Amino acid sequence: MSQYEVRAGLAEVSAFEVVGVSVVTDNTKASEDINELWERFFKESVGQAVDGKVDDVIYAVYSDYEGDHEKPYRITIGYRVKQAGAQADLYAVSVEGGEYGVMSAAGEQPKALIETWEAIWSSDLSRRYKTDFEVYGPRFFEEGLHEVLVHIGV
Repeated sequence: MSQYEVRAGLAEVSAFEVVGVSVVTDNTKASEDINELWERFFKESVGQAVDGKVDDVIYAVYSDYEGDHEKPYRITIGYRVKQAGAQADLYAVSVEGGEYGVMSAAGEQPKALIETWEAIWSSDLSRRYKTDFEVYGPRFFEEGLHEVLVHIGV
C-alpha cells in the first residue's frame, strides 16, 4: 500500500531507513532549529548526496526521544534508502515498524503542520516516543494542497 492511500486513521508501517541531515532539539527552540535544518537540506542538495534512495519523497523523522514531546529529540530530514549505512556528513535513522496514527496536514504551510502537531501534543494519543515521521510526497508539492502526512507511533 502506498503512503498516499492513507489520509487519516491507523496504518501498519514496516521498518525503514532514512538518510539525511539531522539535529537534536526540543520544543523551546525547535522552530528555529527545524527551519535551519530545512535550509541546510536544500542548500546542500541532500537529495543528490544520498546514495541508494528509494524515490524523491522527503521524510522528516523524529527519533531519540529523551522522554515525551517536552524533552529533547532528534529530527532528521532526508530520503528513504534501500539500505542504511554511513554516508559522508549525513545521518542514518531507522524508523521503527509498527502501528502509526496518521494525520493529514494540508493547506498553508507550515501553519497546517504546526496546528496538527499542537493537536497531537494536546491529544490523549498513547504515543510510543520511539519514532514519528512526516511524509512530503507529490501531494505536498501540489498547488493549493501542500499535504504532509504525519505518522505518530502508537
